[in-house]
Amino acid sequence: MSSALRAVWETLVGLVVEDSQLALGIVAALIVVWLAAQANVDVSGWLLLVLLLALLVVNLLLTARHAKRRIS
Repeated sequence: MSSALRAVWETLVGLVVEDSQLALGIVAALIVVWLAAQANVDVSGWLLLVLLLALLVVNLLLTARHAKRRIS
C-alpha cells in the first residue's frame, strides 16, 4: 500500500513541478466540487466536468499564446 501512496505522491509532485498552474486549477476545481457536494448540490459531476473543461481550454489558449510568442 505504501508503494501506491508513494507513486501517487510522486505523480502529484511531478504535476505541480511541471505545470503548477494546471495542478492548482485542478485542486481548486476539486475543492469547489467537494464544497458543492457538502452543500447537497446534486450536480457535482457536471460541475467537475465544466470546471475541468474550462481549465483545459484556458490552459490550451495560454500555451498557444506562449508558443506564438516564441515563434515570432
